[in-house]
Amino acid sequence: MCSPDIFLGVLAILFPPLPVWVKCGICSTESLLNFLLFLLGYIPGLLHAWYIIAKYPESFEYEPLDHEQGRRVTYVVISDSPRPSPPPQRHPQQHNISYGTTSQGGSEAQAGSSQACPPSYAEVVSGDHKIQNA
Repeated sequence: MCSPDIFLGVLAILFPPLPVWVKCGICSTESLLNFLLFLLGYIPGLLHAWYIIAKYPESFEYEPLDHEQGRRVTYVVISDSPRPSPPPQRHPQQHNISYGTTSQGGSEAQAGSSQACPPSYAEVVSGDHKIQNA
């Protein structure tokens, strides 16, 4: 028994005709019989629903792959053309502001070499000997 059948078995406890409708259709003989048994009594409708669930198990039949016929995976390339370049962005004025960062190479490294690196946290708090009271 697979998980859909177990779910239908639990669902049959709530309303027995519903799993029979799922398995056999609403207007089938089994559905009408189950609905009449459910009207006559809950237990006969429940037992009949469980019988129908067991009689018509959920079958998962997969089509086997036939490797001898030369089936292959096909990759499709959507576009082989180069992407268009974005339009040039115009900046009204560019300033060399480093905000305490160091640049990594190029002419910017030579221009920013006169500036010192920002101090580390250990250097900043080295002379701070405050005592915190709780």
